[in-house]
Amino acid sequence: MKRTLKWALPVLLLIEGGLIWSGRLDLKDALLIVVVIETLLIVAVVGEVLLVSRRYRRRRSEGLDFWTALEDGLALIMPRKLARISVMEPRLFACLARWALRRVRPSEDEFGYHGKSPLGYIVLMVLMTAPVEVLIFEILLPWAWLRWTLLVLSVYAVFCILGFYASLITLPHRLESSGIRLRYGLFAEVFVPYTEVSGAEHAARKAPKPGDGLQTALDEGAVYLAINGKTDLTLRLSEPRPVRGFFKNTEPAAEIHFAADDLERFLRNLRSHTSIQAGMAGTRVF
Repeated sequence: MKRTLKWALPVLLLIEGGLIWSGRLDLKDALLIVVVIETLLIVAVVGEVLLVSRRYRRRRSEGLDFWTALEDGLALIMPRKLARISVMEPRLFACLARWALRRVRPSEDEFGYHGKSPLGYIVLMVLMTAPVEVLIFEILLPWAWLRWTLLVLSVYAVFCILGFYASLITLPHRLESSGIRLRYGLFAEVFVPYTEVSGAEHAARKAPKPGDGLQTALDEGAVYLAINGKTDLTLRLSEPRPVRGFFKNTEPAAEIHFAADDLERFLRNLRSHTSIQAGMAGTRVF
């Protein structure tokens, strides 16, 4: 049933388009068939909405956040990568809105990591050069349609870059009640239960590549969430875990190296949380 609904919508759209453009049917028959196809399209759309809604509610009841649950629901009716992209864009602009409206108030158990990122300078440069580029387009291009197209694309690109930077600020690392959630904006995330944390330490490291973002080191069995090509902390896991990337997950890693702006407070609060968990389980911490 799920597979049928997944393919019903594009197939019916192709059939309808073929009927409209072929011109092989008289008007009366064509209208009748189009009405039937439109009815089937409505049924298919309603069926897909119900599937997505059911999966979304189930995932939310299992504890997933709104965006992850929505992506999981959409993956029923489209490829997983397309579902992730479909959710990524509105989430990007949601982060931008939160940042612009100054609704970012980190709690005691939230930790920023963007302080040393060069992305802030890149955003400033983009904001300074974008108007100049638009002016050059206006002067050099004689076609109005092309100037408007490039203007729209330039504005959209600026907002995307701002949203990306905003996601680094509005989505910090977080110590939750049952585990640690580490992030690099919208583009990398991993949740590690406290029961799987075997150790944590302040250890400055160089990532395999310069720059920001998710990087893997398969020979080390490690994952890096780097800022400016560096990390500050190392988290060791008793059970290797994958990190969720933009399009796919990494291979399971036993060590996660990541950056944080307030190292001492992170380690202090982490020890406090793991001590509580260890006390409940009757085990010793670190």
